[in-house]
Amino acid sequence: MIANPNPVKKDISRKISRIKTLFLRKKIAQGIEVVEQLCRDYFEVHVGVAQAFRSAFQAHRYEHTLGRINDYELEKGSYEIAWKVLDFVEKLSQYHHTSPYLTPIPPLDIDQAVLRKRDLLHVKALQKKGVPIIFLQGNSGMGKTTLCKLYVYTYIAEYAYVAWISSGAGLVDALVAGFFDEDNQQQYTKEYKSVKFERIVKFLEQLDGKKLLIVDGLDAYDSVDLAMFKTLYETANFDILVSTTKAYTGEYFQTIDVAYFDEEQSSELFFKEHLSAKEDQFLPKLLGLVGNQPLMSRLVARILHQHNQWNVKDLYKFMRHSPLANTNWQIADHLLEDRPQDDKALFTHVLTLLNIGDLSENEKWVLEQFVLLPPFEIEWIDLKKALKLPAGLGKMLIGNRGFLEALESLTKKGWLTRDKTTYKFHGVLQEATHYFFRFKIEQRWDVLAQVAVNLQKIYLEQKRFSEAHQIDRYLKIVMIRYE
Repeated sequence: MIANPNPVKKDISRKISRIKTLFLRKKIAQGIEVVEQLCRDYFEVHVGVAQAFRSAFQAHRYEHTLGRINDYELEKGSYEIAWKVLDFVEKLSQYHHTSPYLTPIPPLDIDQAVLRKRDLLHVKALQKKGVPIIFLQGNSGMGKTTLCKLYVYTYIAEYAYVAWISSGAGLVDALVAGFFDEDNQQQYTKEYKSVKFERIVKFLEQLDGKKLLIVDGLDAYDSVDLAMFKTLYETANFDILVSTTKAYTGEYFQTIDVAYFDEEQSSELFFKEHLSAKEDQFLPKLLGLVGNQPLMSRLVARILHQHNQWNVKDLYKFMRHSPLANTNWQIADHLLEDRPQDDKALFTHVLTLLNIGDLSENEKWVLEQFVLLPPFEIEWIDLKKALKLPAGLGKMLIGNRGFLEALESLTKKGWLTRDKTTYKFHGVLQEATHYFFRFKIEQRWDVLAQVAVNLQKIYLEQKRFSEAHQIDRYLKIVMIRYE
């Protein structure tokens, strides 16, 4: 078990004794003020384990109780409530952080993953050469996030502590959101985040042993972010893996290009998703048509599994030679004129598969909704809360049950990915789906956007500012994408 250094434990007993003395002397207001300050100080010192506190000792009770004290002030009952708060603080003083997880780590369905041993060995070889910070770069849908998960679960025994952050809103936001529980959004300024980063580093320096940080989806970064990586490595003994679509061109860090699967890997993934499939001479052609890209290999496998009327040969010929496929290519070539040919090809294939997808009205509505949400993992319980609020939603769906059934069916068909209770609509699929449903999305914009705003409010209430900021930014992108 790994004990967390506790810088305040030496004088916590003295402070608690002082507060009890104030209460015994009936100096309730002064005692309450000291309790509040003590709690703030304690949480500030234990930066990375605030979430563990909340889980282990139900810290929300502390917040609620302090609120009641402020309401009662010196009225009857505040004395007893203050003692309860003090008992809670005393429990905190006995707490030791024993988990290696500094942040929640996303789950991995190993049965559905292709192991990518070559890439894992490449990472380890670079680390043994003294390269602690590695950028895993490649196009969307290449399996960079899965590779990060594979690394964590393969080598976790080598690390004393592990942290995972999703950084669509930027590195500073993600670090602060991952390690801190902020009081309110107004304090979440650029200057304040800089101070918080210094405190994060100070905390991490106290933790003994080798540490691992996964930064997933850092598609926009600058020199300040890169300097932060160096600081975390040099002062806190971190190995760092960064997944990104933005090519790193500097000299200080090492890069690994996460390439398309080879034919063998792509076939392995296909048969994991379509267990009843048989060897077919057209399968290499079909998987080659979608570039042996992991995301698309999984999608065509699930579509074939769900639609018995299609076989590998028919689907290959339709996606390769049909008039619809040719039309979709012309659309992709026009819309993505400045993008690589691979991007245009994937856009074309997604449009074609949407045309033959045989989606229900509920499934269409769910995809339209996900078009307005950033391509990150979203908890079903949060979606459920967001869906309860907007007026007019019931006319389109059969309540939350209908929405959940649509989520499940879209997952089986390959359009959504799911890890336990979280769902994600990948950006590669999202862009083409937006074009496919663009007129309906425009007509239903107010209702769809309201769900996104509701989800943003939920994240703000949960103090998950990184995700909340991403929703706001992404809504603006979607609004003008196909004007």
